[in-house]
Amino acid sequence: MKHLTKFLIAVFFLGMTGLTRAEVSYFKPSSKTGASLCVVVKDDVLAHTSQILPLNIKGGMITSTGVGDQTALVLKNLDYLLKKVDSSLNKLVKLNIYVAREELVAEVQQRLAKELELIAQPACTYVVTKLPDPKALVALDAIAATDSSSKLTETKVFNDAPSGFRVALLPAGRTAYISGQAVKADTVSEAAIKTMKELFETLEYLGAKPKNIVHIKAFMTPMSQANEVNEMIDGIFPEERRPPVTLVEWFSSLPIEIEMIVAMPEAAPASRPAETVTYKTPTGMKASPVYSRVAIAEVSDRIYVSGITSKEPGDYPTRIHSVFNQLQAIVGEAGSDMQHLAKATYYVSEDGISGDFGKIRTEYYNPKRPPAASKATVKSVGVPNRILVLDMIAIPAK
Repeated sequence: MKHLTKFLIAVFFLGMTGLTRAEVSYFKPSSKTGASLCVVVKDDVLAHTSQILPLNIKGGMITSTGVGDQTALVLKNLDYLLKKVDSSLNKLVKLNIYVAREELVAEVQQRLAKELELIAQPACTYVVTKLPDPKALVALDAIAATDSSSKLTETKVFNDAPSGFRVALLPAGRTAYISGQAVKADTVSEAAIKTMKELFETLEYLGAKPKNIVHIKAFMTPMSQANEVNEMIDGIFPEERRPPVTLVEWFSSLPIEIEMIVAMPEAAPASRPAETVTYKTPTGMKASPVYSRVAIAEVSDRIYVSGITSKEPGDYPTRIHSVFNQLQAIVGEAGSDMQHLAKATYYVSEDGISGDFGKIRTEYYNPKRPPAASKATVKSVGVPNRILVLDMIAIPAK
């Protein structure tokens, strides 16, 4: 990529002869925020974690400490989990950070920056939401590069019994990003069961299998039923194959919406595919000009973009254009463009923005190549006077 000279590049050499070199590139890393504008990963097995809470792993309880101490404990727990799969905090590429109240976000950011200052500055996205345990003030899930010395042919899941945390290994290669799906029902548990059934039909359409699910994210209400949702999802899978799960509370007439990341490992092609990302509409579903039902990364490379908010307050169109213009510039610097976006997550804190948001997306997306996406109305996007944050995974254009 011609723009990589502007990146801080960290290269991890795998210690066995004949193995592919994995490369992680951090674009404009900031020790002040603890984050990079985006991170590019090439040719690597990636670890995807479940939502990590500030648990005392030995005791299994959350103590009523301040948010700074909880943030440090979450990172300690994350490092503990990543080391189980030949990774660590210094290989982080993406953090999704969930904070219980908006006024706590700045302190979480400061503590993350302090803890990660000499380690790595991953792409980061913040959202304010209730958490599965009401004592928790902060939680996160992560994606990290690994020093895996094996060529994986399917997803591997590690379940840490003492903590209940999980991490799944995504093989290098093709990956499906499935947009959020939702089925109406009277209760969140019933809706979750029906939605998972529909998602399994999508997997069947793709020729994929449940055992290759890498991560599940559910937008749900109310969060007080988090345990029931987790138990329902777990009950679908054999105990040794239960994938990592993240829960976010949203404000919606629908009890739950669920999205997935799924490995689609196949024999490596003789040459790099001409199309690095493709888009699918499963049978029985309607295509949309602003999001794809499924986006498939046809190559191992990923570009993880930190959450983008508008530069200044303003009316809805001003805010939306600001976000998309920033996105366009960032992915362009990283070797991609607006026709090679794989997965978007849009968090909004004012539902009134939805009308303009739907219209303006058509100005930036090719109607035949929009990213897979989920949109959630949440308590706050974590930045005062901001009402929209865009989180994106892009794929290099070539």
